[in-house]
Amino acid sequence: MSMSMGDSPSSGNVTGLPLSDPRCNSDACDAFKEAHQASQAAVSYYHQYDYGHYTTWYYLAAIGVAMFVYFYRLSRNRRAHRQARVPGKSTVAHKILALVRMVNYRHFKGRVADYFGFPSLGSLTFIAVTSLFLLLMTFLVHPYYRGRRGYGSPPLAVRTGLMAQALTPIIVALAGKVNFITMLTGISHEKLNVFHRWVSYMCLFLSIVHTVPFIVQPLKEGGPAALRKQYYKPGGMEYTGTPPLGILVGIVVLSIPWIRHRFYTLFYRLHIPMYVIYLGLLFWHSKQEEDSWVYLYATLAIWLASCLGRFFYKWQTFHIFRDWFHGLPARVEELPGGMTKVTVLAPPDLQWKPGQHVWLRLPHLSVLQNHPFTIANLPRHPPPKAISDSDLQEMIFYVRAHHGLTLDLLKSVEKHDVAENRGRSVSVHVDGPYGGIVEDVPALYESLIFVAGGSGISVCLPWIQYAARRVTEDSATTKHIHLIWMVRYPSQIQWIIGELEPLVNAHPDLIQVDFFITDTSSPAVSSTDSEKNSEGETTEGSKPSEKSTTTVNPKLGQVHTGRPYLPNLLPPLLTARRSFILGCGPESLRTDLANSASAAQKKVLTGEADIITLHTESFGW
Repeated sequence: MSMSMGDSPSSGNVTGLPLSDPRCNSDACDAFKEAHQASQAAVSYYHQYDYGHYTTWYYLAAIGVAMFVYFYRLSRNRRAHRQARVPGKSTVAHKILALVRMVNYRHFKGRVADYFGFPSLGSLTFIAVTSLFLLLMTFLVHPYYRGRRGYGSPPLAVRTGLMAQALTPIIVALAGKVNFITMLTGISHEKLNVFHRWVSYMCLFLSIVHTVPFIVQPLKEGGPAALRKQYYKPGGMEYTGTPPLGILVGIVVLSIPWIRHRFYTLFYRLHIPMYVIYLGLLFWHSKQEEDSWVYLYATLAIWLASCLGRFFYKWQTFHIFRDWFHGLPARVEELPGGMTKVTVLAPPDLQWKPGQHVWLRLPHLSVLQNHPFTIANLPRHPPPKAISDSDLQEMIFYVRAHHGLTLDLLKSVEKHDVAENRGRSVSVHVDGPYGGIVEDVPALYESLIFVAGGSGISVCLPWIQYAARRVTEDSATTKHIHLIWMVRYPSQIQWIIGELEPLVNAHPDLIQVDFFITDTSSPAVSSTDSEKNSEGETTEGSKPSEKSTTTVNPKLGQVHTGRPYLPNLLPPLLTARRSFILGCGPESLRTDLANSASAAQKKVLTGEADIITLHTESFGW
């Protein structure tokens, strides 16, 4: 990015030579010096650094808008607590919000969208606007090149290099589980991750554009020999820029969703080390030109603050108020259908909200790996006033075995199931909780609709428990809760039957449940009363088949066969003025649910509803 002053002067007096003379190639030649100064006066090298500032101001402004929305949502929660909501006609504000959500909730379907992890249309729109802003700053300003390479670095290369460097702090901020953006906007780290990935794509694009002029101009002026001379020139920055560009390409390629999912272990082990090396090489490449290192120091500060916050506050192993290096005791049990139940005995002062997740590290399987899992229950309520180390509370997780660590976890239980009654005791390290929803859902919405696929029930179950408790406490406006749970095999319904049945029995007029068995070749589910249900349990010590028949109390809910078509299933359920939809499951389920919620905004536009809100959670990110 430095401003070259031309080649070393040739021997002899070159002061009066014309610019066309090959020896007139430095400021020692008056004609060259005059042309050099004219080039800099027309397009100043130092002015290109302003484009890094513009980039920074842009994303700071975007964070400011998100902060405004966050504070509005917090104030709406406070207003909901102070006054009862009276149903009325949809306002203009409701209809404007519905139009925004009609766009924001829409998702693309198809192989390309899956490969590159396309987010919602609303997020893509913001990404497109940001990309357009960067493209305009990149290509709208002319000239791209100077008359000679000796007059200084090409303006196109300098400003794109500074723009890419200015994106470095925000990329790291968007990646951290503990980060200032979440604190200021209430947007959880897993929701920010999509922007982390796409801003990284933008950084790579700008870095490539930054590189190309340094190759093209020497080739035009003197061919490969001139390029080679410029590349290995003492003090030149072309040479030092090559390693960080190569590492950035590797980081971004491994981050492409379908590659990341297929080679997750490789991605997990290399991602952060590669970025640390990349950041160090940027210091070497930038040479503290003007304020180029400011972005790198800001990146270091953000990263270190995130690590310290996560290490000493979120990670329970090194929490400032706990004994260090001690994991939490846990019980691991095998459930039907490839599911593992993990029950962690957590300290009484560890509190979490419905829908939050933690990262679990299982040293008996892998010391280095940790994976995110949603907490499937609520903390003790109310929390104890006098905290005792022996007064532990359960933190429950349902882990579906796929591959890697989750499959190893299930296999580790199978090896111990005879000796320890189909379970084993282990030590678990907990990092969290993270995530959650800003809105006070039970206070704001009359109807709550939960759509879960498989282990996605882990997100929905604590929300149902929480909403039911709030209704009992008379601190909610919720009048109806509807759970739609899709599982492949009938036996998988038994995963959470022990938690769900008491809820439905206690609130029969509040909670409605529909089960969908998606594997149509499975035996029919028998609906029977609770006495027969207890008689039909599997004999202790035996392992039921995934496709074995299970029994469901008819008072608990209806059992359907086949996969539901959400665009047809959802609209009849949206009968309240204010409805909240929460979904968790495979990508296809979340896409269909999001598109259905997008189409449902027509109810608000026609005055049939005031507000229809959607929130989705994913299995991984």
